[in-house]
Amino acid sequence: MQERYLGRIEPDMDVCDINGDKLGTVAHVYRYDLATVGTADSGTQPPHEEVIEVKTGLLGLGKHFYLPMSTVQEVTQGCVFLSKPADEVKGTEAWQQRPPYLDELH
Repeated sequence: MQERYLGRIEPDMDVCDINGDKLGTVAHVYRYDLATVGTADSGTQPPHEEVIEVKTGLLGLGKHFYLPMSTVQEVTQGCVFLSKPADEVKGTEAWQQRPPYLDELH
């Protein structure tokens, strides 16, 4: 399911929680190069889940969250809707730290 959204998510799109409340905006989408890892159809799975970096605060100067694609519920023309409430996103420590493997992704 997440693969259908990945290509539609772009920087500066709004990111809203499950209740429709704005959490921030997309700063970056970390994707695997399919030429090097293959596709789900080929039986080769990426070593880590792809990530959306979300910036918060005025002009993006607040916290940054690194959300796995599995947290995306829906993507519309201008907004990414998460399957989690904002409190859960803000309270999940792992999502507040940049995963070290992101340097491998494009």
